[in-house]
Amino acid sequence: MSENIESLLLKQRYWDIFAVPRNSSVEGACRIMDKNRIGALLVYCSDTNDPQDLEGILTERDVIELIARKGIESLKDEVQEIMSKNIISVTPQCSKIDALDLMIENQIRHLAVMDQDKLVGILSMRDLIKQL
Repeated sequence: MSENIESLLLKQRYWDIFAVPRNSSVEGACRIMDKNRIGALLVYCSDTNDPQDLEGILTERDVIELIARKGIESLKDEVQEIMSKNIISVTPQCSKIDALDLMIENQIRHLAVMDQDKLVGILSMRDLIKQL
């Protein structure tokens, strides 16, 4: 059995990559995360409207910190105001253990999976732990 990320992606029956434009409301992004039972959304440039033109990632943690600091009315803010701009990624050839180590080292729970600068998936810590 292969121990890299690519093998994990191939086992998925479907691999939806959920992304929103940077000018989306935080509330709208929360609705997408809730509906799809996911903990993060990739954020792309609203100007190009190209999901491959990534600018950041929005996580549940970002939303909680926003509400804690600014209150519930801040859900009307745009995603770009709270997204993390530093997208940490791996390639499909990365080992599952190295991906998990990267998450632990950076205190994150989601990684973008990039193949030659093209987004091919998003990986959660839950996905990795299920496989290990």
